[in-house]
Amino acid sequence: MNQSAFYGVVAATNLTLLGLWWIAVKDRTNLVGHKDAASRRAAYLVSLQFAIPATVALLAQVNPGESAIWRFAFGSAGVVGAIGIALLAHQIWTGTVARISPIVFAVVGVPLYLLVVIVAFVPTVVSDAGLALKPIEVEGMLFSALLFLGVQEAWVVSMTPTEEGKTEVEIP
Repeated sequence: MNQSAFYGVVAATNLTLLGLWWIAVKDRTNLVGHKDAASRRAAYLVSLQFAIPATVALLAQVNPGESAIWRFAFGSAGVVGAIGIALLAHQIWTGTVARISPIVFAVVGVPLYLLVVIVAFVPTVVSDAGLALKPIEVEGMLFSALLFLGVQEAWVVSMTPTEEGKTEVEIP
């Protein structure tokens, strides 16, 4: 697999989704024009879920032969991403009527980001697990899963009623 081509697509896809998210947020007064900072914080935390993979995908292309660059970028991004997704899950739990999705985001997203950290800082874990993949390929698979999760987070944040706007039907 051509890693440069793959990470080029990952960067472009995430930057496109980030731009679309910013457009969507701009038109949603419940996210940016709200009285409290909680909605704005949720909107930012969603944008972080697109900005992190885009940034590390760009850094992975700087010098694919020098593993220290991508390992440091992915390890750092994994830590920031795990914190960001945990904060987002908490924000969704406390600020909206959603009860299932924040649990899914925390239970799936945090471990995915922690796996990114582990593979980055201990790349031998891939071969120790019996996988015939390079660590950078495993990172690509993890960030592909995180991309899917990020899109779900954007949907939940933008479409779920807030606690104050509670409806009869609970939206997960």
